[in-house]
Amino acid sequence: MFRVLIADDDYEDRELLKLEIQQALSSEEADLRFYEAASVKQAKELLKTQPFDLMTLDIEFDRMNEGIEALPEIFESYPTLNIIIISGRLNKSEISEELFRFTKDNVLKGKRWARHFDVLDKKDNKSEALQRAYSFVFKQKEASDKVRDLFLLAESYLEKDEVDKCLEVYQRIQSLVPGEFESNENINIFKGGVSAEQAIEYYRKGEKVVASLLLGHYLETRLKVFTRRMLGRSFPGLYDCLKELERTRRVSQFKKSLFHQVLRIRNKAIHHPTAVSEQDFDAAVKNLKLLEADF
Repeated sequence: MFRVLIADDDYEDRELLKLEIQQALSSEEADLRFYEAASVKQAKELLKTQPFDLMTLDIEFDRMNEGIEALPEIFESYPTLNIIIISGRLNKSEISEELFRFTKDNVLKGKRWARHFDVLDKKDNKSEALQRAYSFVFKQKEASDKVRDLFLLAESYLEKDEVDKCLEVYQRIQSLVPGEFESNENINIFKGGVSAEQAIEYYRKGEKVVASLLLGHYLETRLKVFTRRMLGRSFPGLYDCLKELERTRRVSQFKKSLFHQVLRIRNKAIHHPTAVSEQDFDAAVKNLKLLEADF
């Protein structure tokens, strides 16, 4: 059984979505159950009645962006609910900006495991996104309790900034569910395995917020490595790194200036990800290469 909640105030759009979901999933799931909500209020009431495997949520009801405005409560109350946001006037960067606080959590705090999340236009072919959502739900159910507990444990370590312990937990998840995407991705992120090239690939695919956050994490890792190699010890924060570099005579003024420029792009990527441009990516890569020259 696969329960789908379709939240859209347009009857024809709800019917069309049901057809699209049936076409995408009927070969894998014989028991598709559809529930419909013509308002945000009705959707919230239905969510209280039973667990759903997937929710499609229109961003517009009686008011513009009413669907998006409902997301904070939905995200908080149903942490494992898989969601597909649907818009008839899609501007992915605008919607990503609206959803920034959730996307930031997903990327940097290891919460992507909890749900499949996608943003689509009403005219898009939704088959791939629906199949990913179905696969994600199936994977959750296979070893849900143990894996879910481990992800929560990893998240608790992250909250305390105990990255080494967090990585150990992600490795345990990999041993339980080999190839599990989210824990594997987080391992790569926290080991510095994400490169600037990978980040810019996300950017060019339209995932600008995710790309910027990954770029910020990558630059932070590289700047800390540079400081450790130059000064022989590590520092907890980048401003501590910058302060110690400013004091030392072992690093040229040119290198200090480059460090500051890369740090500025890192801060922009982390705190204002929707403002990052492709030129920022290029500048970060160029300045980082100059900074790390002669290592």
